[in-house]
Amino acid sequence: MVENDVLRQHDPLPWITEGVLDAEYKEYLLLAWLQKLKAEFRQTRLYPALTDLIRKHKELGQLQAELAAGKERGEAVGMDLKRLRVLRQAAGDHVGLDDYLDSLIQRALPHLSLAIEEGKTLYDLIEDQLRFTPVGIQPLRMEEGYLILTIGKSKGRSLRAYRYHKSRILRGGEAFLQLQLECVEERTASRYEPAESIKWSLIGRHRDLPQPATFHAHVDWAVPLQHTLLPIARRRLLQELTRA
Repeated sequence: MVENDVLRQHDPLPWITEGVLDAEYKEYLLLAWLQKLKAEFRQTRLYPALTDLIRKHKELGQLQAELAAGKERGEAVGMDLKRLRVLRQAAGDHVGLDDYLDSLIQRALPHLSLAIEEGKTLYDLIEDQLRFTPVGIQPLRMEEGYLILTIGKSKGRSLRAYRYHKSRILRGGEAFLQLQLECVEERTASRYEPAESIKWSLIGRHRDLPQPATFHAHVDWAVPLQHTLLPIARRRLLQELTRA
C-alpha cells in the first residue's frame, strides 16, 4: 500500500503515524488526496468524498483537543489510534512528537475546512434544485413506505423506486433512527408520468403494503444517483420521518 492510500482507510488517522513523521511531507500527501476528492466534486459526485472529509476534520479536531489537554501529563511518546489518545510519559526521548503533531494539525485543518466548504456549497446547490414532495395522502403509520427518485427533464427520465423501512437502534446508550432502502423498481419514465401513478403501480405489485407513505424526489440536472441524489434524498426523507 502506498502512503497516500492510507488516507482512504476507515481507521482513524493511520496516515499520521505511518511512514516518515514529517509534517510538510504529510501535508503533501493530504493535498494529493484532496485533489482526488475535489475531482469527485467536479463530477458532481458528493459521496463518499464529503463524508470522508468531514470524518478526517473531526478526527483531527479531536486529536487537537487531546494534545492541548494532555501536555501537562508529559511528553508524547505514541498514539492510541482507536481511541484518538496521545500516549505520554514524564520524560523521554520523544520531544519532537508533540511539535510534529501540532504542526501537522495546523497545516491540515485549513485544507480540510476549505474542501468541506466546497463540498457543502455543491450539496446546497443540488439540494436547492431538489423537489421533495409527499405523494398523496400520508398514512398515520410512517415506518414503512416508498421513496421515488427521478432525474432529468427530457422525455425519458431515470426512475428508481425504493422501499424504505424506518427503525430505531441503540448506539452508545442513545437512540438513533435507522433507514433501510431496498430498490424495487428501476426504469425510464415519461416526464408526464405523475408520481401518484407510480405510487399506485407499486401498491398493485406489492400487496403487503396497501397504504404506504410515499415521497417523490426529483432533480432536472443529470446528477449521479448513487453518489449524489440518493444520499441527499435519503437525508430529506429522514428529516420528514423525524417530524412525523
